Order: sequence, then C-alpha cells, then structure tokens
Amino acid sequence: SLSTEGVLSLELMQLQRAHKSNMRGYTVRGLFSNQKNLLSVLAPCLLMSPTAVAQYLEAQPDMFDLVIFDEASQIPTAEAIGALARAKSAIIVGDPRQLPPTTFFMSDYIDEENLEFEDLESVLEDCLALSLPERHLKWHYRSRHESLIAFSNAMYYGNKLCTFPSTNALKSKVQFRYVENGVYQRGDTKQNPIEADALVEEVIRRLKDPEARKQSIGIITFSVAQQVLIEHKL
Repeated sequence: SLSTEGVLSLELMQLQRAHKSNMRGYTVRGLFSNQKNLLSVLAPCLLMSPTAVAQYLEAQPDMFDLVIFDEASQIPTAEAIGALARAKSAIIVGDPRQLPPTTFFMSDYIDEENLEFEDLESVLEDCLALSLPERHLKWHYRSRHESLIAFSNAMYYGNKLCTFPSTNALKSKVQFRYVENGVYQRGDTKQNPIEADALVEEVIRRLKDPEARKQSIGIITFSVAQQVLIEHKL
C-alpha cells in the first residue's frame, strides 16, 4: 500500500492521470523522470537494454544502486557507458572466450595516434583490461550431453568447469546395482553389513584399476551407523 500523503501521493496521482488519459500528453521518458520516488517503490528492479536506458531514462548519476550486464561480451563499451553512468556500482557478467559483438555495422576507423583511448571489443574486455575483481563460475549444466562442453572445457577453461555426466553416456551414466540378501538390521546395529561389503569391494576395485583410480569417489550413506561401518571396513 502506498502512502496517500507527501511526494508519493503526488507522483501516484500523476501516474493515474497518465493512465486515464491513455498517455495523451505524456512520454515514457517524462514519466520516468517525474516518478523517481514512486518508480523505486513500484519497480525496484528494471530489465532494460542499453538502448532503452538511453531512450527512456534521463542522464542522472546514482539513479540505481546496481547495474548488471549479462552477456557482456556482446555489448560494446560505447553502448554500456550510458547505463554504467546511471548506477553506483556494476556487475559485468560474460565470457571473454565467446564471439565478440559483430562489427558489420560499425566504423572501421581507429585513431592510431591515441590507441590507449580506443575501446576494446566489448565492455567485458575493457573491464578485464582494468583488472577489476573477478569471480569465475565453475559449474556447467546447460549442455544436453557432457561431450558437447568437454572440448571447450579442456582447450579453453583448463578443465576447471564442473560438468555433469549425461544420462545416456555408456561409461559415465548413473547405474543401479542390486545387492542380493542385503538386510537392514533395524533393531540391532541399524546397519546393512552385506551392502557395506559390496560397496567396499567396489571401492577397492576402482582403486586397483589404473584408469578408475584417477577419478574421485563419493560415498553417501543414509545413517551415521552405516557410515561408521563402511569406514571401519575400508
């Protein structure tokens, strides 16, 4: 609920007039400039393109607490400046190894005498050149098959990406192995010794295999009692 007194009430009345008149005599830029307090209440987060920012928002510093650029490798620095100038701080998100923005419609002119003032291909490249603080994402989950990211992971990202096995991969897919005669000792030790033996046997098999021993092993149990039993057997 909005206050019926003060600045907010006046801005709300103006907004209602614009709505009733079907925006006759109003412009979007004018509404944005006249509804500064109300806008922060109704829409604290705005999703806009750099062009829309320049078109609809007046050039005022510190208009936003934070501006976030996604796919920054595709945004030329000249287009990003307008949004950056309107915010107190910024987060630039992107991958410098992706293709840069197209230069098909851009001028090829470069001031050879003042190269230090020339923009790089994207706002992301310029930020990296300034050595701004960096954070790297490690998990990749968007490829339908792990092999689709494997080459890039090895050649471009130094195998630092954590990828997920494909459900239909012959070697890495999740498998169910039924252990016969495995019984949970409900009233006694609250353990399942037969399943523990099978698990330990599998761990030893992997450690003896020259290829399998290169892979990490994660063991999950449903109780501390079963965990203690497995650790003891290992």
